[in-house]
Amino acid sequence: MPHHLLGVPGSYPLVEALWLLPLAGAILCWAFGPQLRTLAGWLASALVGASFVLAALSWGAATQTAGAALGASQALGSWLPGFDFGLLLDPLSLIWTFIITGVGFLIVFYSIGYMEGDRAYARFFAYMSFFVFAMLTLVLSDNWVGLLVGWGLVGVASYFLIGFWFQRPSAVAAARKAFVINVVGDAGMMFAIFLIVANVHAIGFGDVFSAAGGLSSTLVFWICAALFIGAVAKSAQIPLHTWLPDAMEGPTPVSALIHAATMVTAGVYLVARSAPLWSHNPQAQVLVGTVGAITALTGAILGTAQWDIKRILAYSTMSQIGYMIMAVGVGAYEGGVALFFTHAFFKAQLFLGAGLVIHALNNEQDVRRMGGLWKKMPFAFWVMLTAVLAITGVPGFSGFFSKDEVIFGDLQFGHPVLFAISALTAGITAYYMFRLLFIAFFGEYRGDVDHAHAPGWTMNVPVAILVAPSVAIGAALLSGGENSPWARFFAAQFGPDMAAIAHRPPAISEGVTSGIVFALVLIGFAIAWWRYASPGAQRDAGERLEGETRGMPAVLVHLFYVDDAIQLLFVRPAQRLGAFFGSIFDPHVIDGAVRDVVFWARWLGTLVRSFQTGLVRAYALILVFGATCFIVYYAFAAGALH
Repeated sequence: MPHHLLGVPGSYPLVEALWLLPLAGAILCWAFGPQLRTLAGWLASALVGASFVLAALSWGAATQTAGAALGASQALGSWLPGFDFGLLLDPLSLIWTFIITGVGFLIVFYSIGYMEGDRAYARFFAYMSFFVFAMLTLVLSDNWVGLLVGWGLVGVASYFLIGFWFQRPSAVAAARKAFVINVVGDAGMMFAIFLIVANVHAIGFGDVFSAAGGLSSTLVFWICAALFIGAVAKSAQIPLHTWLPDAMEGPTPVSALIHAATMVTAGVYLVARSAPLWSHNPQAQVLVGTVGAITALTGAILGTAQWDIKRILAYSTMSQIGYMIMAVGVGAYEGGVALFFTHAFFKAQLFLGAGLVIHALNNEQDVRRMGGLWKKMPFAFWVMLTAVLAITGVPGFSGFFSKDEVIFGDLQFGHPVLFAISALTAGITAYYMFRLLFIAFFGEYRGDVDHAHAPGWTMNVPVAILVAPSVAIGAALLSGGENSPWARFFAAQFGPDMAAIAHRPPAISEGVTSGIVFALVLIGFAIAWWRYASPGAQRDAGERLEGETRGMPAVLVHLFYVDDAIQLLFVRPAQRLGAFFGSIFDPHVIDGAVRDVVFWARWLGTLVRSFQTGLVRAYALILVFGATCFIVYYAFAAGALH
């Protein structure tokens, strides 16, 4: 992307409007919540939906080209030369905007039914609208500072939403954990921006990308590495991933919004947006690709050991984001963004489908206490089945096409080890996703709720809408290889960067790699069927699941001890340091110094005040005493000189 200027300058009121409408919804729901009551949900949904419509109407502006510029650039203000602030709607930000506002609208609309009766109903929709606005700020900014502002606002909004039910200590702890870990990423982002400003003297994407070729390779690496710290934290990559499963303490629509459409994909957007920087440093690409691959495999393995339906999906998200990060890291930008696009639909479908089950079973989330739900909730079963087929990459479903681009991209850009990890992860993904489906929906019901109550239409309709893109959008956009609509759409965005990356032709074709991956998917499905859905597995299923729980390897129960390591290396030393300063240093040194100053000032004041008697003879005595002291001193001084 060697454009000095990203985006054709001009006036684009639609871009400004689609950016600000969710903020207006947040303000209205917050300020007039008691008056709006249940209308708050409809208002928030309408304004987010209106943003989606405006994004669709901005298609032409986002895909226009003029000279070296691509997309639409809307200036907002200027501070100093090189420090201009504005909005950028190009093919990359347009795709993210479509997902944020489109899938976001369906999730917010779904929340109308899911949050019905909650005491803080309007406040919830204020937070959801603010979250959407924060994500739009992140992806629409045309400069690093604006991106950082959106980055921070997303962290604040996620803190509000994860801890929405603040009467639960676990929700408060989860919100605090997510916020703190994301602040670590924010620090990395700020350091990268400091390096950019110090060396380029500008904050605009276009200025920085144009100057990238003149920067030293070492400097580019450290800029990329610092930026990637932000991506690791926000997108829950190893080792800063531990906040993601804990974020399930928030309401299910929050989980869907964070995991499917917005926050966790911000790291993918950051690397894809910074493609010209990564393309200038192969070491940075290897770093990102390796971390993404390890995260994909780790998330999939941990997903096999979970019983909470939302935590299974959380580790699934961690794994899928790992795929995306790996792809954009090695240079397969189109594949990584394609997986983001399709993943948004089937992951939102999975979370909202899980929400149907949780809502119907009075907030039950343990799959061991489910079973046989395909009879009680056939709609939820078909929703979950189609989404599982999509995420596991069954041919014909959207996940097959996008994941195929990612995995083949590893070979295309010369990373056979990452290809092997990706293929293995696909097989494990099939195992734990079908495991979820078989335990929750097959066999006999094992729970305590006698009658599952059916969710209302406001919950069912958004989920039904998501089924269509989860099934068909991959074939519609991604089939055709280099001539696919998706490749043509991003030709001007990533074409120059991809051409600049030296990559060796893969030894095997994409068809062969697809066959290998699908064979592993079938193996994962077969193992899950044998263990959880076969006639033998259905006998005494409850006891078998309890036995599996007791026999779970400790390393999986403790989630590879990453949380324990963080506690040991950072949290406990920080707590001890804080306790030392709080109980010893602060009261005895800081406060002690202040108390000593006060004591001596008071003592000296008392001493001087004691001389103020008001008696003339006392003052005369003091004068005589002082004069005598001077005379004696000078007499001794004169004697010493002689």
